[in-house]
Amino acid sequence: MKHKKIIIAVVVTVVLAMCLAFYNMVFINPKRVTVREEVITSAKLPESFDDFMIVFFSDLHYTTSITKEELSAIVATINSFDPDVILFGGDLVDHYSRNLLDENEENELTSLLKEMKANYGKYAVLGNHDLDSEIIIENVKRILTNADFSVLRNSAVKVRNGGQGYINIVGIDSLMLGEPDVEAAYKDVTNENYTIALCHTPDIFDTIPTAKTDLLLAGHSHGGQIYIPFITNYFLPDGAHNYYRGQYYKDAAMLDVTNGVGTTKNDLRLFADAEIVVYKFKVN
Repeated sequence: MKHKKIIIAVVVTVVLAMCLAFYNMVFINPKRVTVREEVITSAKLPESFDDFMIVFFSDLHYTTSITKEELSAIVATINSFDPDVILFGGDLVDHYSRNLLDENEENELTSLLKEMKANYGKYAVLGNHDLDSEIIIENVKRILTNADFSVLRNSAVKVRNGGQGYINIVGIDSLMLGEPDVEAAYKDVTNENYTIALCHTPDIFDTIPTAKTDLLLAGHSHGGQIYIPFITNYFLPDGAHNYYRGQYYKDAAMLDVTNGVGTTKNDLRLFADAEIVVYKFKVN
């Protein structure tokens, strides 16, 4: 009898845990955007970049998983950090070719993105959902440009903050549907200056010059979106098979893969919270 009670208690506990996980997966996690804060220390940073702050978000998937109200809250959260630079990792609209924005929706999205404020610039790369066709590419670039984002496609910029020295921000095209050209992106980059690379697909980590890269930021995988160890690995998208969750290191370079803020296919999340990532830089 005692063993029977123990078995019943275990079964009830497991069932309740599964019900709670299902409830969170459907109703809580997809709508909750967390903030992950990281401190990056490097001797390569110019003195003027001490306490420099970068906010990174990716995989917006607007309309399908992120509403106007939710994006407005994301904008408010990002602006609350008074970022020096804002980086966007791609996938602006979920399956844009099937969810074409009308003029009002495009203006609405542009206006909200424009409200994001950064002291020294806003930069973006394109994701696979942004690259479905030439028309989609132009639509996404128009929205981002009108919202004061510079779109980097296999190119780099130098970011200065009024002091001596600068950091590089390198933007590389997505491995999925894009035309990544790492050599072109890094052509004016040396390993003397601190360099942040931005690419939608994290598997680009295998092809970038790690000697010239200090930090690589990527998204695309949503951290698995529904993360179940070992099982999730069989459902990862192209471009995120080798790296899809958390931080990885190679030589002196670090890759940080964000879970993103939106969802795709199904508006579900489990053990892969939506997130905005805030990087505070410290001179070593």
